[in-house]
Amino acid sequence: MAKRILIAEDNPGSRELITIHAKNHGYEVVAVIDGVDLLTTYSTERFDLIITDLKMDNLDGASATEIMKMQGNSTPVIALTAFSRNEIHLVEDKFTKIFYKPCDYKELFNYVESLIGK
Repeated sequence: MAKRILIAEDNPGSRELITIHAKNHGYEVVAVIDGVDLLTTYSTERFDLIITDLKMDNLDGASATEIMKMQGNSTPVIALTAFSRNEIHLVEDKFTKIFYKPCDYKELFNYVESLIGK
């Protein structure tokens, strides 16, 4: 059975690109558009990993991750961001790892595989 990844990304092109890469690496993917959908989907389905954008409408990735952690989530969460390291220093500890945009997808999915396998 394929490992499942939940992707939260508000930019349609970026969401599609991450989804394609994940599927090409053999993962089953559910993609949502913001932190609210991330929380709703996570509460009803099981995932092996979450990839979230930091800045999204309605609820950002850092806030959604904090809520999940308060609910006992132990699923690894990887953040993607266009912010600089200086701009995100207050939220770095919420994530397993942060990748900066533009993202090197080979590096991202090598890291994903090191966390959860295939």
